[in-house]
Amino acid sequence: MKTRKFGVRAIVLGVFATLLTGLGMSAGAGVASACQGHTANSNAFATTLPQVRYGQSGTTVQGLQLNLKYRGYSLTGTGYYGPLTLAAVKDMQRKNGINPSGIVGSKTWQLLVGSLHPSMTGKPGLPDFAVYPGERNQFKAGTVAHYLARVYGWSASFQEHTTYDADLQKQVKRFQKSNGIKASGIVGPRTWAAMAQVAAIAGNWGC
Repeated sequence: MKTRKFGVRAIVLGVFATLLTGLGMSAGAGVASACQGHTANSNAFATTLPQVRYGQSGTTVQGLQLNLKYRGYSLTGTGYYGPLTLAAVKDMQRKNGINPSGIVGSKTWQLLVGSLHPSMTGKPGLPDFAVYPGERNQFKAGTVAHYLARVYGWSASFQEHTTYDADLQKQVKRFQKSNGIKASGIVGPRTWAAMAQVAAIAGNWGC
């Protein structure tokens, strides 16, 4: 099993701090703001997660898949609990002395989520604005890119967006489809909340 890597989190946080700097905030203040409001305890957050099992789909499943991905398993975060996810969950359970049923309950959530540093699962306050396809607002586009990077991991697709362009829209629609949200490309309260929840379960916030 591979060791979880933290480089992506540092890079993305730095980029988000840069965006905040452009609004008149220092990079240090931006980081502090991004880290405020995190849940105080990853164990407590883990207890809020519902039991999931083979055949289910949605936000919690996608978070589970990405958590396992960053632990070295070959999952992509489809949002559907299929055979590959089942095999990964059973392997993780078996290696950690949990009954390898494939059902992700309290013991498995504590292993995957409760064991993480609180900053990795804590969610900051959600954006209070919507973002519509084609918007030419660098901060809004950058915030969408930031959240997507927290979900999927840093890549060139999330760099230097000054508008909410076709590339970002494609990623948002991909996320919406995998979470049972109408794939309109409009980033509103439901999509922000789902992205934050997936990133929290995956352990992809970090400060």
